[in-house]
Amino acid sequence: MRNLFTKLIAAVGLLALASTASAQAPAPSAAYTGPRFPGGPDSLRALVQRSIRTATGSPAPSGRMLVQFELKANGQPHNYTMVLPPAPLNKPLVNATAAALNYLEAHMPAWTPGTPDPKLAPGAEPKVSLAIDFTTAPAAMPYYYADEDPTFGTLANLLQAQGSKSSNQPVADPAEKALLASPKGLARYIQRQVKYPPAALRGQQQGVVYAYFEVAESGAIEHPEILGSAGRTLDAEVLKSLNTLPTATSPAKLKNQPAHVYYVVPVTFRMQVATRFR
Repeated sequence: MRNLFTKLIAAVGLLALASTASAQAPAPSAAYTGPRFPGGPDSLRALVQRSIRTATGSPAPSGRMLVQFELKANGQPHNYTMVLPPAPLNKPLVNATAAALNYLEAHMPAWTPGTPDPKLAPGAEPKVSLAIDFTTAPAAMPYYYADEDPTFGTLANLLQAQGSKSSNQPVADPAEKALLASPKGLARYIQRQVKYPPAALRGQQQGVVYAYFEVAESGAIEHPEILGSAGRTLDAEVLKSLNTLPTATSPAKLKNQPAHVYYVVPVTFRMQVATRFR
């Protein structure tokens, strides 16, 4: 006899995040280990700004959108794409982003590969997710990465409260404390916050939601937003979790100064049907 049962999975992955414990004694900022743009974060931001100026017509579009590309083993970018934004579609913004993406594809140099992500599948290439922001003034635009990542010293306690493997004991392992205090710890936190909405389940909605947020020089979480949609119900569930993110206890640093950075977190909702035989 064959029975079908459904397993619901809300999995969170971290794409091209600037990678970075305890509440009592926050760890110092950790060095960024991801792919690096030639010339550094300032040069990357300048290239994105040039693409925006080239793409901006009249009237000027407003808002943010997400573009992505993959990096070959030698750091050469390829497979450029534009992520589908939430509805309703803002056609001037989409058209301007497409033009900016064409400019980036024509002018993007090879990157320096960072430390390989052990969670990438064999043969998978690291992906860079760039926010194209037609609203924020150029001088106020956050960086894609900085020299040092921010730390989140309260995350260990928050994750333990959500049911981590050592929920009754403080995290003692230095490597685990560093992970929980990093942006990857934020991804784990979001994963535990997000639930598969019943309405989305009934409607068999699934897909990837791309969440965007910034970490200011003060450590505050700013401008949480959904840049890539899997449907209104799933988008709302992810945005709700973003609004609970804790403040960084130590900001990102660029040239030894506090820096304003942004992150893009993909949240995957997948309904998986498995088969069991008796």
